[in-house]
This record gives sequence, structure tokens and C-alpha cells, in this order.
Amino acid sequence: MSKEEIRNKIWSLLEREGVARFPGTRGRIPNFQGAERAARRLSQIEAWREAKQIKANPDMPQRPVRELALSQGKKLYMAVPRLRSEPPFLELPRLA
Repeated sequence: MSKEEIRNKIWSLLEREGVARFPGTRGRIPNFQGAERAARRLSQIEAWREAKQIKANPDMPQRPVRELALSQGKKLYMAVPRLRSEPPFLELPRLA
């Protein structure tokens, strides 16, 4: 199965199950119901617990991951949208 076929399959599944959030699924990393729970599950794995720094993308479904990383005092790097500027990654400030 090609990357495009997998994307279309997942987008269709999210739409069919009614878990896609605004602004929709097609042509993007879709936001979905359960993104917060997925972030909490991610925080349970050993690699996350041991990580001192995290790289995340700016898409909405990763917002809970970014917030969790900052709340845990991890150094967080986020890609500039579409990597359109220099530098292509920004270090987000830690939460006070």
C-alpha cells in the first residue's frame, strides 16, 4: 500500500467514525478526538520519560504533546510551519 493510499484510508476512517475535529481530515495531519488521551499514553513510555528534549510539529493534534512536554520541563523544539523559514525549528520557552 502506498503512503497516499494509507493516508486516504486513515482519513476515511476518521470521517466514518466521526472523530475528526475542525478543520477536517483531507490534505493535512488531522486533528482528532482523543489527541489528549494519545498524549497521555505517549507520556507513559520509557523513551518519553527519559527524554530531555522533544521535537514536535505545529499541527493541532500535537498540541497536547507540546503542552505536556513543556509542563514536564522538557526542552521543546517545534518545526516552523511547512519549514518555510530559517531556522526550520524553534525552541519554545519553558512554562513558568
